[in-house]
Amino acid sequence: MKRLYSLVISLMVVGAAFAQNLTSVSGTVVDEQGLPLVGASVTVPGTTYGTTTDINGMFVFKVDASAKDVVVSYMGYKDKTLAVKSKLGNVTLQSDATALEDIIITQSVAVARKTPVAVSTLTQENIAERIGTMELPEVLNTTPGVYAHKQGGGFGDSEIRMRGFQQANVAVMINGVPINDMEWGGTYWSNWMGLADVTRSMQTQRGLGASKISSPSVGGSINIVTAGLEAKKGGKVFYGVGNDGMNNVGFSYSTGMSEDGWAMTVLFSQKSGNGWVQGTEFESYNYFFNLSKRINSKHQLSFTAFGAPQEHYQRNSNDGQTIANWQKVQDFMGNDSKYKYNPTYGFGKDGVRKTSSYNQYHKPLMTLNHQWQISDDSNLSTALYLSLGRGNGYSGQGRNGYSNASWYGSSYGTYNNILVDTDGDGIKETGLRNANGTYNYAAIQEMNENSTTGANMVMGKSVNDHLWYGIMSNYTK
Repeated sequence: MKRLYSLVISLMVVGAAFAQNLTSVSGTVVDEQGLPLVGASVTVPGTTYGTTTDINGMFVFKVDASAKDVVVSYMGYKDKTLAVKSKLGNVTLQSDATALEDIIITQSVAVARKTPVAVSTLTQENIAERIGTMELPEVLNTTPGVYAHKQGGGFGDSEIRMRGFQQANVAVMINGVPINDMEWGGTYWSNWMGLADVTRSMQTQRGLGASKISSPSVGGSINIVTAGLEAKKGGKVFYGVGNDGMNNVGFSYSTGMSEDGWAMTVLFSQKSGNGWVQGTEFESYNYFFNLSKRINSKHQLSFTAFGAPQEHYQRNSNDGQTIANWQKVQDFMGNDSKYKYNPTYGFGKDGVRKTSSYNQYHKPLMTLNHQWQISDDSNLSTALYLSLGRGNGYSGQGRNGYSNASWYGSSYGTYNNILVDTDGDGIKETGLRNANGTYNYAAIQEMNENSTTGANMVMGKSVNDHLWYGIMSNYTK
């Protein structure tokens, strides 16, 4: 019995001594806006001491008195190491631009100087400063190895080249989901014109990377990451005006992340204008919706839906004009405006606006993403995506000799007032080009109405409906 008492007393003494070697550490973890980060990890390196923050971002736990540092970490933020003391106060974590701040497919994001790929990243602030009246791809002209241009003048008809490779050899992704056309590999930027208002970052990777998806990335890749959990609370109403009747109006609002981990962002805008090139009017409506949920420090969900229904008139970029022929345009356009000339611009019967280069389309994209931080050095990213595309356009296809080049594209088709036989009597009496340079679509209508076989049709309507859906899952360790 005496030995038992002695053992109990000894254990109590050791326990008291051990307790005296523990010290309490407390504080609050917040982001750059001072909002609490729920579920942030606070640990002592190399030990089992640690805890997570509560709904108010607060933490308190005991550590060995010999401990020197504590490390505070949170998904999408840079780790912070602090010296141990009883009260740490507010611990502010900085967002990590190269980390997964939102739910995206990790294979598409490169880390500067840590991957064998040349990388450039534009932030939301960079884009806002540069975009002006430019189209989204054009802001990349300031990054090495990238050349973007408007490809003739139509709204949204921009083309981008990377390291000299044409657009069909450049992979374009939104939140890791590929958006290249399934037929020829290019990107129709007119379908994504509203992205500039909701893009959080835009990254270019120059050169063939270790892509885990089937995409044409031999020239490089572009990944556009949209706003999500990190969006600041607040909203804005904006209006922009530019040359040639350009107007852009809209609003956006973000709730910021609530105490229980929810965040929502919405945007709606409308853009319209006459276009710099003659007869290239356009109108686009843009919408964006994101609903995100941070379940805990290991799991996040995000649903995003956006689209940009639009219509725009175009100038055919393959009309084969020479500089010498373009000089003739000043006869009816004036020397200062001759390069705005659009050979497909014209009118039909009763003054109805007609064109052989026109596009209208709506290609919404919806994604449901899940991020699972399995451990400190492994994670699983999964994305379900769905896109429903509907639209059409004219592209100037012709029959019976009236092809693109012969009826509006070639030098004689554009500048000489071609006479055609519209009534079948063998006498060519109607010109296809008016004195002011506009194309005489009324003559084309006459030709079609008088044709018994339809052989004189010179305008073909291209219809493109598509259904894309899939799932991508990527495990990284």
